[in-house]
Amino acid sequence: MNRLPLVYGDQIEIQVVTLCVYDDFDGWLKQYDLTFQGLIDWYKEGADLMGVPLFTDLRREMFPPSVMPASLAAMAAYRQGKEKGARFVRAVLRRFLLEGQDVTKDSVLRDAAAEASLDVTKFLKDSSDRRGLQAEYERQGAGLPHVPLGFYNVVITDGQGRTVILDEAFEPAGVEDAIDYLSRGTLKKHAPSDIVAYLHEHGPAPLSEIARVFGVPRAEAEKRLATLQKAGKIAVTTLAGAPHWRAALGNGPP
Repeated sequence: MNRLPLVYGDQIEIQVVTLCVYDDFDGWLKQYDLTFQGLIDWYKEGADLMGVPLFTDLRREMFPPSVMPASLAAMAAYRQGKEKGARFVRAVLRRFLLEGQDVTKDSVLRDAAAEASLDVTKFLKDSSDRRGLQAEYERQGAGLPHVPLGFYNVVITDGQGRTVILDEAFEPAGVEDAIDYLSRGTLKKHAPSDIVAYLHEHGPAPLSEIARVFGVPRAEAEKRLATLQKAGKIAVTTLAGAPHWRAALGNGPP
């Protein structure tokens, strides 16, 4: 999803719906006929399927009864704009899926808001408007194509009755093919190249993300990252047992 705006700019519109993973943890496990060990296995399967790191050293006490507070916090963040809201969601997801933090805690959400450059005072005030946030949460997806969706679906539509549904579309090339098919190849495309600016905008990213966003083999992405790291433009940290790169201090956009 982060590659597509770099390739097509404002020629396309991307809509992402922020939903709640579960609002009753024990009920959620029961719904999917999972034991806690089964949940760990599912996490590992998801990491392999999607090709991205996930924190799998799970303990039951890490899971709050409901993660709806984090979903409503996302609604509060989006009140400060689409870009900052998306950056907040990414910060929360990293804390939950890579660092194993409890993202329903006020302190964790406040730190994520600061990372996303939100006005934290406004964010905290908006976060207290539970009724309004709940209404905004329920209005999400209005106008989206009414098609069957699963965990790993991407839906592409031209807005004129032609729709393509892709399953397990984790490599951007397949999504681009669908966009080009629906647009009949009329959209101008750009080749993203500035890794430092990307990391500054989005925060830490693993090798698989860099390879996908910049449309290069993993070996080539690793080579470019090594060059930038040697030049002091980026730094590396380990999350969920995997290296993640981030922009070094002082190396953001002007």
